[in-house]
Amino acid sequence: MYATVKAQRQGHHRVRWLVNGIGSLSGTAIAIAAAAGIPLVWIWFASKLAGTKKDLTPSLAIFIATGIVVSYWLALLVGSWLRGRSVDPGEEHARATRRSWNRSFSDAPKPEDQRIDPIERLFIVVGVLAIISFEIWFFFFAGDPLPSQPAF
Repeated sequence: MYATVKAQRQGHHRVRWLVNGIGSLSGTAIAIAAAAGIPLVWIWFASKLAGTKKDLTPSLAIFIATGIVVSYWLALLVGSWLRGRSVDPGEEHARATRRSWNRSFSDAPKPEDQRIDPIERLFIVVGVLAIISFEIWFFFFAGDPLPSQPAF
């Protein structure tokens, strides 16, 4: 009987691992789309608002900046709401640790408490991908710093 229960738990562990992986990939795709899409959408709105004029006026710059800040704030609210629904409150409360000066040996951090949740993993992956993509753009596609002078 014990072997059957153990085998069933391993099967569920694999399914949970697969679901977490798919969720992390889709979350990464959504985060990249939001991080790149929000500024691009506001710049597009501003270009339509400006019409044929190509000058960036202060009011247009404020429009773009305010739109980006408000959109990111709304994205943060939606992300917080989703995180609140996806992370178990009991698990989150159990992860709260005391400072080292206010901790006994029985309060020492456990390896299972050191895990990162999917939202933290998502931010790490998006940050690393953004740095890598910026470096690729900078070194291969950015062009000369001053077109009239040689680079070195």
